[in-house]
Amino acid sequence: MKLTLTPMQSRVLAIALLLAVLAVLAVLVYVPWKQAHLYYDAAIADRLDRTSRYLRVAAQRKNVEANIALIAKRNASRFYLKASSPALAAAEVQQMAQAIVEANGLTVESTQFSSHKDDGPRRKVTVSFRLRGPLPAVQKALYELETALPYLYVDNLVIRSNAGRNAKPAPGVEPDTLVQFDLYAFTRLAKPAPNKS
Repeated sequence: MKLTLTPMQSRVLAIALLLAVLAVLAVLVYVPWKQAHLYYDAAIADRLDRTSRYLRVAAQRKNVEANIALIAKRNASRFYLKASSPALAAAEVQQMAQAIVEANGLTVESTQFSSHKDDGPRRKVTVSFRLRGPLPAVQKALYELETALPYLYVDNLVIRSNAGRNAKPAPGVEPDTLVQFDLYAFTRLAKPAPNKS
């Protein structure tokens, strides 16, 4: 069966096909064009936002430089150990800590130097301690250690009581506790001498 169209029907069909082809072409052109515009609009908004943030940061430059100059005037070396070699720095930490610990009536059972760790222009020096004494003295000694200059930091703190679970201490007598901790401080690395070539 052969379908024959009248001239009017064939013209309408031709116009409909033409409109369908134009619609498909329009979609094929418009959709990528619209996606490209959305992509570039987002990129432009991102760049404008980044530029405005950079301008805000740049506007604070004088204030930041003034703060840096103020900090540079302060003596920052007082927060660091004096010695730069690991052994001397560890001995300095041990000497400071031992003075504080003994001033609070605690007994130093052992000390051990741990390995040092270089972190940029600083070196972290760690000394492990094992102490014995009453808990109030331990608390006071730990407070003095962490508030001393140069800064000392207590890490890996373990406090154990020597008394058993059912032990009752004598009135007015504080039982001894066993305290273990790592004490570390920072020292500045010596700057290498410039090569003369």
